[in-house]
Amino acid sequence: MTPKTMKKLGILFFGILILSSCESQFDQFPETQVAESPSLFKNAASLKTFTDGFYNNLDHNSIKDDKYSDNMEHITTPPAMRSSNYTLPTALGSGGWSWGELRNLNYFIQNVNEHTEDTQLKQQNLAIAKFFRAWFYFKKVRTFGDVPWYSRPLTTTDEEELYKPRDPRVVVMDSVMQDLDYAVTYLGESTSKNKITRWTALALQSRIALFEGTYRLYHKEAQLADAEKFITKARDAAKELMDSKKYSIFTTGNKATDYAAMFQEAEAPTSEVILARSSTQNFIYYTPEFTSTSNGNYGATFSLISDYPMLSGSSYYQDNGGDIEDKTYFHEFQNRDYRLSQSVVFPGYIRIGTTEKAVNDFAENRTGYQVTKRVGPPIEDQGSDSRDVILIRYAEVLLNYAEAQAILGNLTQVDLDATVNVLRDRAGVKQKLTFPLQTDQLQLSRYKRTTDPAVLEVCRERRIELAFEGLRRDDLIRWNEGHLFRTEYHGIYIPGFNKLIDLDHDGSPDLYVIKSTENAPTDRVSGVQYFKLSPVNALSNGESGRLVPYKNTKLPFQPWEYINPIPLEELTLNQNLTQNPGWENL
Repeated sequence: MTPKTMKKLGILFFGILILSSCESQFDQFPETQVAESPSLFKNAASLKTFTDGFYNNLDHNSIKDDKYSDNMEHITTPPAMRSSNYTLPTALGSGGWSWGELRNLNYFIQNVNEHTEDTQLKQQNLAIAKFFRAWFYFKKVRTFGDVPWYSRPLTTTDEEELYKPRDPRVVVMDSVMQDLDYAVTYLGESTSKNKITRWTALALQSRIALFEGTYRLYHKEAQLADAEKFITKARDAAKELMDSKKYSIFTTGNKATDYAAMFQEAEAPTSEVILARSSTQNFIYYTPEFTSTSNGNYGATFSLISDYPMLSGSSYYQDNGGDIEDKTYFHEFQNRDYRLSQSVVFPGYIRIGTTEKAVNDFAENRTGYQVTKRVGPPIEDQGSDSRDVILIRYAEVLLNYAEAQAILGNLTQVDLDATVNVLRDRAGVKQKLTFPLQTDQLQLSRYKRTTDPAVLEVCRERRIELAFEGLRRDDLIRWNEGHLFRTEYHGIYIPGFNKLIDLDHDGSPDLYVIKSTENAPTDRVSGVQYFKLSPVNALSNGESGRLVPYKNTKLPFQPWEYINPIPLEELTLNQNLTQNPGWENL
């Protein structure tokens, strides 16, 4: 078999997988049998069976993507975007350069256009497929930049299309927006966390347009026009969803628990959740990533912890006169925004499913800030769970709107009260953000793209509210803040080696930190963790300071690293493809 034949077969590979129902159970097989015939596309039940298969492309593991950002640090070996230890993908279809999902979508769109006779049925099904095609192409553009745009399924005779060069990013993203416009127009008005609706399309459009608009705005080196057009589109899509009054911020009135409770529900609250992945079977391996000594590898960073405001509403940084580097773990959690204690282990923490107080387990992470958001009871420590995975929620839409308005220079007090102040109120923060916004030196020194206090403060709220939901890496990419992938991440403050430390101030020591070259004492104290640093760990000041999980020198981040490389075999097979700049010399 020749390489070209193999390529054609790879592109043309298509099977209709009867995998899962999409309303509340992704793991049940539908009874309807699907066959490739025109009659399939005339029957509502058959069309539903086909579109149900699209939902299997919803990536529930994407909520774990904060581990690729400055919100989290690995126990010893950070990801490639942080360490710059890259390996070029080689095989056809590897590294994310795969197109089977698109073939399936375009096949469906073509046949619905040709064979579905009922106009409303046609429009609704085309809208579903175009929604998924838009999301598919957004992820491709986000990953590779320019990509080939295909709006129909290809055949073996389509030589020119099969081996064409990549289409410009601007062309592809305009087509993505057109697909989403169609979805917004023809999808249903009802709400559903497990079905794509008009409101899901508006939420996704807001997310994608904000990514693209801010990417074009802040990445001057890319020389991409129409940034404002996309940012305005993001704002308008978010505002349309907000004005519909279909969603609200989930609350029971318990500010100390509501935020965390939303992620512990077996069925996510539909008042706020716009899209979730659901199943009656265990399907996501989540809890062990934070609680297992063999799998629990990531802890939250001091950078993130320092961003949470005081319950009074003031900046933690400013409240401490900028002197926060040597504040103890206990101090950091006093009178802070309730989202902090609902996201990581805090003094007095009792894990769900247990009755005893616990502190950070240093065998599971090396920052001292153990993640608890969405983490389940101990029964999940070695396996998966079946709780809903929240993929899009209303809080993100509010933050999209606020950021877009801030960038456009149109943010008002009315906007703040309808967006970030609603989120702060749920978290028990007493003082509203008031216009004109002020920021602190912590934000001004951390970010390079802007000094606008309105933008920086809205984005600080975004980081806090959406922490550990998988969006932070994309935010750093679109903001052109790649240097934050390479800064030295820190954990809790340690006053020194070989000292008994009472982390939670309950009168009993919890921790004893040992150099990597030394051994634990023989006269150990019961209940104390004897934490020996690994060779890549350190304390920021040498003999004391904040935990440094990864002390090795890191290369400066380069602009070409924002876009991933194309697999080498793809370049060999299609001479019209060229490698993304920077990767050819790796």
